[in-house]
Amino acid sequence: MALVADSTPLMALEALEGRLRKDAQDREDRLRIELKAELKAELGMERDRRVKAERAVQHLSAKLRKFEQTPSEGEDQSDFEAEDRCSPLLMEEVSLMAAPAEGGVKRQSSRHVLLEDSGVWKSLEHMSEGQLDGLDFDYKSLPLDMWGVAIMTLTVDMAEIMRGKHLLSHLTRFLYALGCVVMNLGLQTSILLWVSKYVVGESLWTIQGNYAAFHTDVFDKHGNFEQGKWINWEGPRDELCGAVLTKRVFLGCILFLWIGRMLGEFKATKRLYDDISSLPSVPADAYLHHTILPRNDQVEIIGMTCGTRFVLYVLVVIPKMAICCLLMVIGCTWLTATESFADLILNALALEFVIGIDEQILEFFLPKRATTTVEKTKFSYPSKGPPTDEEELHAMVADYRRNIIYFCLCVCFTCAYLGYMQSVLPHFNFDIGEHCGGWFENRFQPKCPPMQKNCFPYGSSEMPHNWKTTHNYKEVLPPKGN
Repeated sequence: MALVADSTPLMALEALEGRLRKDAQDREDRLRIELKAELKAELGMERDRRVKAERAVQHLSAKLRKFEQTPSEGEDQSDFEAEDRCSPLLMEEVSLMAAPAEGGVKRQSSRHVLLEDSGVWKSLEHMSEGQLDGLDFDYKSLPLDMWGVAIMTLTVDMAEIMRGKHLLSHLTRFLYALGCVVMNLGLQTSILLWVSKYVVGESLWTIQGNYAAFHTDVFDKHGNFEQGKWINWEGPRDELCGAVLTKRVFLGCILFLWIGRMLGEFKATKRLYDDISSLPSVPADAYLHHTILPRNDQVEIIGMTCGTRFVLYVLVVIPKMAICCLLMVIGCTWLTATESFADLILNALALEFVIGIDEQILEFFLPKRATTTVEKTKFSYPSKGPPTDEEELHAMVADYRRNIIYFCLCVCFTCAYLGYMQSVLPHFNFDIGEHCGGWFENRFQPKCPPMQKNCFPYGSSEMPHNWKTTHNYKEVLPPKGN
């Protein structure tokens, strides 16, 4: 007890010392900024005085030379006014140019000034607003969905809560926003599992049962197709012929677009991971509130602690990547098991609903100011300086090379899935479409061509001539010998 009592004044003194040190640092930063502004103003005034004095000297010198020199006959007169333009003295245009660095050395980039070679901030002093004044930064926006809300609340709100500033306000937003983030994660995962079980599972059960009946009733025990049984078969012939697996090119195009859509989500998640991992690490004595800097009408995340980076990986990057991969597999299976060409498009649109859950929760259950706050929260990186033309061309080639690889992966995965990886009808022999000939294609042709008159006669047994051949409202059975 005595030891605890003795340590209490010591802790109070340490806290007081910390506040005094912080106040001294704030005063020093303000004085530095004021002194810098005064020096800039004085330098500007001195530069203006020098420009005016030199221009006056040049003008008087030109007049003096004009009166002192008398040109002889036949001698060209000198252009004294041109001499004024050629004088290598300080001119107004030169004074407006940026001053070169000391010793003629190229000005160092913000990244080199503020960060170590390992990408860590040099010190807490370098992270203060006074030290960052006048330095260039590159900014990247947060995703405008619930994943962006998660990043904002786990960095900005958590920092303010730990700092004890406006505790109740930030705690309210933190708890409600984080609850919506958890709800988004739970809804996306649950809906995906329910779709896989109750929607995709039923489609698989139906098409596999119809295909099993087709093999049992229409083929003999040796796998030979029997035309007579097919003509008189009362099984689900229309459902099998309408399955999208019978039209590989049509299905392949839809799968290509869906896989490309999921690759786009994968690319966005990969960029988010790169943005988080590229943020500079903070010094060991830094706290979470040191990583947040409100300035320029926005909130800048200028660094990351190890704990915050780990939490963002676990709660944002990994779940977003897992949902992307799971949705691609479930979507491909559902689209392949569809037994209607029209339903194929509708199912593809229904999958977009699952993707947009995170944006819908942000729009429906969070206030508009939450969206504005996410828009104003930026990842802030000390700039490396403007890229050279060679660096810009190299970056352009790298971007196109990466996207060409994504495109090739999309094409290869689509072909591999249709040929080998699809589990809707494992080892499918594509033995349905070849028996669904003109009798099935007939239903996709209009009975009346456009603009034709008398296509629907009243009370007449005489049918239009084009109905007598291929167009008939009655079911056309597959012809014998086809």
